[in-house]
Amino acid sequence: MGLTPAGERVWDVAREIFYQEGVRSTGVAEIAERSGVGKPSIYRAFGSKDELAVAYLREKGVSPQEIVETVRAAYPGDPRAQLRRVVAEIAEAIAAPGHRGCPLANTVVEFPDRAHPVRVAAQEQKQRYLELFTELVEPLPLADPGQVAYLIQMLVDGAHITSQVFDAGRSAAGLVTAVDRLLDTFIDQEESDVH
Repeated sequence: MGLTPAGERVWDVAREIFYQEGVRSTGVAEIAERSGVGKPSIYRAFGSKDELAVAYLREKGVSPQEIVETVRAAYPGDPRAQLRRVVAEIAEAIAAPGHRGCPLANTVVEFPDRAHPVRVAAQEQKQRYLELFTELVEPLPLADPGQVAYLIQMLVDGAHITSQVFDAGRSAAGLVTAVDRLLDTFIDQEESDVH
């Protein structure tokens, strides 16, 4: 991003506040106060709060290609193990202390206007996760990999939410179990349809 030391302080503070307290409820004045950087400097460095929020959301997104290459190298020829590794990493994040849910989903809820640039940025990043799951399940014997990927995304989002309402460890473990059972069901169904 090429930020000055003051810009780095703003960036660090904004990322923390956006995640802990929400994007919409965080004002530039609060970011300025906590970072010790004046509002004019924040606007010069980032343009607007919305632009700062969009940068934050883009940082929270994934690089599907990078993740797929990493898990394929770790588990060559085993697409089920590749998917399990990605799901296990998500589960570990959900169970980690200080986890406050998915920052992308949290932001989507905060911005009901689907045309708002912050909402658009969050949705774009969520779409990248869906593309990741789709790419991971495509090698499996499934009639509709896109549908299975969508269901996995639903399970991931549900685990993020239940971790905030109930027990984070239970939600994380439940995610791993639910994805495995989902795959078993769809793969068994495909195999029985063939016979």
